[in-house]
Parts: sequence; C-alpha cells; structure tokens
Amino acid sequence: MIFPSDPPPVDVQRELATMRTELAAIRARMQDGWMDEERARQVRAVVQDALADSATRASMGDAGWTVSYDPGATIRSGDAAGSANFTVLEQVRFVCSSAYGPADGNGDSNTRWGLENRRTNLTLQGHLVDPSVTYLALLSYQSQADRFVQVPDTLRPMYAQLAKDLGDGWRTVVGLQNVPWDLESDFFGSSRLTTGDYSVFNYRFGAGKQPGVTLRRQGESARFSVGTFSQVNVRADGGWNSDEYLSFAVAGRGELKFGGDWERLSWMSGTPRDEPAVVLGLGGCMSNGRAQNPQPPGSLATPSAQGVTADVRASLRGTTLIAQYAWMRDPVGAPELGWYHGLNLQASAFVTGGVEACAQAAWMGDVPVEWIAQAGANVFLSGTHVKLTLKVIVPFGGGDVNGIREISGGLGIAASDNNASFVSQLQLMY
Repeated sequence: MIFPSDPPPVDVQRELATMRTELAAIRARMQDGWMDEERARQVRAVVQDALADSATRASMGDAGWTVSYDPGATIRSGDAAGSANFTVLEQVRFVCSSAYGPADGNGDSNTRWGLENRRTNLTLQGHLVDPSVTYLALLSYQSQADRFVQVPDTLRPMYAQLAKDLGDGWRTVVGLQNVPWDLESDFFGSSRLTTGDYSVFNYRFGAGKQPGVTLRRQGESARFSVGTFSQVNVRADGGWNSDEYLSFAVAGRGELKFGGDWERLSWMSGTPRDEPAVVLGLGGCMSNGRAQNPQPPGSLATPSAQGVTADVRASLRGTTLIAQYAWMRDPVGAPELGWYHGLNLQASAFVTGGVEACAQAAWMGDVPVEWIAQAGANVFLSGTHVKLTLKVIVPFGGGDVNGIREISGGLGIAASDNNASFVSQLQLMY
C-alpha cells in the first residue's frame, strides 16, 4: 500500500456512519434468514478491520508518514526523524557436483545433485532521530556451512550496526560489520558480487564479519576505514562470554580512486553507463588468538589472523577487471595454521544490456588444491531484482578444498575428488 505525500483528509465519523447503515441493512436481511450467525461474525470482523484501517490512515496522514517502494518497502516520517526500509533476498540454486570418489562411499566425494534454498536474507535499515544516525540489521538463513556461517539451517545475524555521520566525510560504525581488509569488505552482503554470491578468493583469505568499532573517512578520490574487532576468522555471530572470545584484533583498509563515483563502485559489476574508474586498495589486519578460544579442526592452536592484502579494480563501461594479492597468517582456507600467499584474477563484461559474462581464477599456495576457477554468466531479468546465474566451478586437484573452516558446500563443490560442478541459481531481491 502506497501513501501519497499529502494524503486527503479522512472523515472517520462519516465512514463510521456509512458502515453503521450498511451493518443495519445486513442485520435486517439476517432476520429474513439470509445469513447464519457464523456469516454475521465474519461481516463484523470485516467492518472492524475497515474501521481500524481508516483510523490508521488518518493517523499516518496527520503525522506526515509516507510509504513507498524504492526498492523494498520504505516508511518515512514527514519531519525526517526516522525511516525504515525492509528488503528480502532469496537465492535458490540447483547444484550438480561431479566427483570421482568411490560409488559406495558415504562422504562428500561422490557425484550428487539437487535443489536447495541457498540463502534468504531479511534486511532492515534506515535512520533514527535525524538522517545522520543510521542503522542496519540483516538476518540470514543459509542451507550450507560456508565462509561466514559455521552452523547451517538457522536464521542468524550477519549485520547488526549503528552508524553516525560526523560530517566532512567522517563516519563511525558500531556493531557487527565487515572487517575492513580486502576488496570484498567494501560490499554489502553477497548480492553485489560479479560471480553470483561469493568470491573464491574471499572464501580463502577474507577476514569476514565481526563485532567492532570503526572510524571511516571518505573524500572525493580517497577513503579509509580502521577499527578494532573480536578475533578474526573464528566466529561470525557476535557471541561472547567470560571464558571465550576475549581476543583483540585491529584492521584497516585504504583506497585511492581515479575517476568514477563511490556510490556506483559499491557494486562489483560496472554497467555500460558508468564512468570509467580505477581503484587501488591496500589492507592489513592483526588478530591475537587466545589459547582458550575455540580451536580449528585437528589443531591444538587457535587462529591469529594477520597479514596484508593489495588489489586493483578497473571499471571500463561495462567491463570490470580485478586483481588481488594476500599474504596472511592462519587464513580460513588453509588446512593448517601458518603463513600463506594467494592471488585472484577476475573479469566480467556485459555482452548485452542484461547479460554479464564473468570468470574468476583464485590461487592459494601450499594447499592440496591450489587453483579453483569458475566461469559463467549473470542474466538480469528485471534490473537487479531478478538475476539468474549459470556457472561452472573447477577445482584443479583432487585434495580436500576445506581449510580451518568448511567452505566446500558454500562454493557448491564436493569436499574432495572434484571434477567440476555446475550451478544454476535464481536470485530475487525486493
């Protein structure tokens, strides 16, 4: 339901009189046997609902509230004291994972296929008191354990934060948020990534989402973000108690932009209408894991993620080219704790107005499966609201692709003995 900016006045008393007249006529017909008592109760309920709706519309009109869709359902107060925008993202995918494990095996190394509700995101965001105070809350259901979620089939918070605009480009954010580290930490959620819903490189080397406090500054051609967080690469849902999760982490990222617009660059894919731009990025993090914190599988140590990352992104009127490098201690994609190097090469291009071809090749040194590549296309059927992703993922090697956290299911591939996987995913965002 959409309310205009200046709704016409609602005469509640006149509506009440009209409805009383109609109700009297109904009662008269009931005396003639036209309705039974159950039908009468239904009519009274309808009348009560109509009266409540009339009073609500009158109240909202007097307060100056408006409701619109832009996108998502948005409610705004007439005095700009508050707003709320609610959106829903749904990802349903078909996966055919081809592996060469034994036919009688009971592990995740056999050919299998099927449909799954990959991800459902419920997002609420807006501002409070005045437009300089904003909030963001996102609850996500995921059917597979992946880079960010250890326990699937649950609805859990992925973002929960308050932000204050301090003026002159300065901003502070408190709560569960992206750790400023690599290129993917610039993007909100997973719906804005070229490759559909994830980056293989970020799965292996990302710093994830953690509760913390950041200070940000954005200018015309440069921006940076620094903050302090809970232990990186251990837990994503903000849990804490007096015995665990006492570790300390700091992280930061800076970017230098040549051309383009920061708002348009908040999407990984560039459209043919966008101004050409080149962005250079550099990030660093230090996390001190404590011995009593939860341990990764098969290890007596706890992750102490540290390292540096560098990247370059070029947006050239519908074509996006990305190169990334990371040198990181205890990354999620590593089979055991230690220092690892990684590279990522990625490209996407709109071949027509609604079809975007994309490819990515991610390398990680000293692991059983060093190269994982994917290629396919995004088909935009209704702007960014409906997107069909078709792609093939190929791990080059038969070893286990998981690291200190399970990532294979989220990628849509078997844990080991892979040939390739085909993924067809429909994404709805309203």
